Amino acid sequence: MIRIFNHYVSVSVLLVLLGDALFASLAVAGIFTFVLGPQNGALAGRGIAVGAVWVVLSAFLFFQAGLYDTLNFEDERTNLIRILSAFVILGGLGFLVMIAFPVFRMGWKEALLLTGLTLCGILAWRRFVVLRLPFLGWKRRTLILGTFQIGRIFEELNKFRHNIRIHGVVDAQKLKEFDLVGYALEHRIHSIVISLKDRRGTLPIHNILACKMHGIDVMEWATFYEKNTNKIDIMNINPSHLILGDGFQRNRLTIIIKGLMDRVLAFLGLLLFLPVGLVIALLIRLESPGPVFYSQERVGLNGRPFRILKFRSMVADAEKGLAPQWASQNDPRITRIGAFLRKTRLDEVPQLINILKGEMSFVGPRPERPFFVAELEKSIPFYQLRHVTKPGLSGWAQIRYRYGATVEDAAKKLEYDLYYIKNLSIFLDLMIFLETIQVILFGKGSR
Repeated sequence: MIRIFNHYVSVSVLLVLLGDALFASLAVAGIFTFVLGPQNGALAGRGIAVGAVWVVLSAFLFFQAGLYDTLNFEDERTNLIRILSAFVILGGLGFLVMIAFPVFRMGWKEALLLTGLTLCGILAWRRFVVLRLPFLGWKRRTLILGTFQIGRIFEELNKFRHNIRIHGVVDAQKLKEFDLVGYALEHRIHSIVISLKDRRGTLPIHNILACKMHGIDVMEWATFYEKNTNKIDIMNINPSHLILGDGFQRNRLTIIIKGLMDRVLAFLGLLLFLPVGLVIALLIRLESPGPVFYSQERVGLNGRPFRILKFRSMVADAEKGLAPQWASQNDPRITRIGAFLRKTRLDEVPQLINILKGEMSFVGPRPERPFFVAELEKSIPFYQLRHVTKPGLSGWAQIRYRYGATVEDAAKKLEYDLYYIKNLSIFLDLMIFLETIQVILFGKGSR
């Protein structure tokens, strides 16, 4: 894993992405060099423009098709289906771009050849890198000191399949008699993770320091967990780690740029969505009596309450006379059009007004109701920290975890929310935006 703008990214994912971009670029260069004739100034300029658009389009569609998800790297059949599907859409989008912008136009034979060359190059690259190189050779050999978190270590790594290979686990009671340095050098250990609940008198400081001097990474469990799962282990972390560690810094320039982008995009989004919004409003009124919009109090920045706006997806007065409650699977209160709106997340679009007013952001922790906030703050450590930034229309927890309907779900989602707050950047916002498109297209996580 490497860190790009505060966000941990898998080296294997980055390598595959760069290879895809390289072969897409080479295909364009080949077309403009050998098919369209010797390059002159104008032709070279067109080639650069076509290459840039072609690489961006292919990377975007590959991302949406899940081709940069490490869970799919070792599945040849899944990869092939996803790649072919992405190229069908890529060809269609390329055709539309050529129609709309004359600078990108080329003959249908050249366009077909470009698509074919890119497909063959990327298939060959991915087959070589992902399927033919010994995959375990990519994985960093990791030695765990202590068994405090051993169950979660294997559970999380098996789920995320990052480039980690657990080479061994040393029980805390055996650390004093264990030849740590000799073992680490003999087995070419890359990383040592300290997973001890009580370190007094058990941690071999001098041996660990010697390993570090030999170039072996040494990290605490909390850092290892964050780095390889992109979330923070709130149940097993000391406040000192949050206070003294990196992150949780409010970069004023980032906040200003983020706020400016929020308002501009919210204004444009409202203008573009207006015709669709009118149709949705009509369908809501036709199906069930009651208002089109639903307003509810939520907790925002610094704990201040505000009224969130949504298209109504339940029957009117769904909680009349009842205590606040989470939506459940197949909730009988949800209307038919409401189920569709929730599945596609279209019910959230009126929150663009909240963003325009400065109450919300496009990306951030989802705002919760005051009743639930009061209850969750009693049972979940660090829950109040999620209010140090504006709530969002989408967020890291929303794209990484299913819809939350229990206190346990809220705790799991907080791990992702705190990771986002700790590592807040425009780059991470862009990653979340791209993955949100997947959620909307495929309806993941809705209820």
